[in-house]
Amino acid sequence: MPVFDNLELSYVSIKKQRCPRWVRTCFRLLFGGLTLFLSVAFPFLPALSALIGGLTLGPITYAYPCFMWIAIKKPPRTALLWVFNVVLGSLGMILSALLVAAALWTLADKGLNANFFNP
Repeated sequence: MPVFDNLELSYVSIKKQRCPRWVRTCFRLLFGGLTLFLSVAFPFLPALSALIGGLTLGPITYAYPCFMWIAIKKPPRTALLWVFNVVLGSLGMILSALLVAAALWTLADKGLNANFFNP
């Protein structure tokens, strides 16, 4: 749903009018078709999911909110909440680094069987 909301938001901001039902349907069909094409074209993506997750999802989910809270609220460095957020953000980055290392280890151990358009 966030993808469709962003597509609709960009349409509304460009056209300065409501998004008709047929445009929403076209957005959903095109996105579904793109997703189908990518899943057929790159059937080896599940082997890379841990690596992609460690590089993107981990820092955004665990570290980014903690460090953004510090940047927005600007608490004193001696405050308990500042220390708590720094520790949690650092643990999130360490967890992400461990996940990337484990994913690279698994890829090196098992290898990557890349078959384009051959599921």
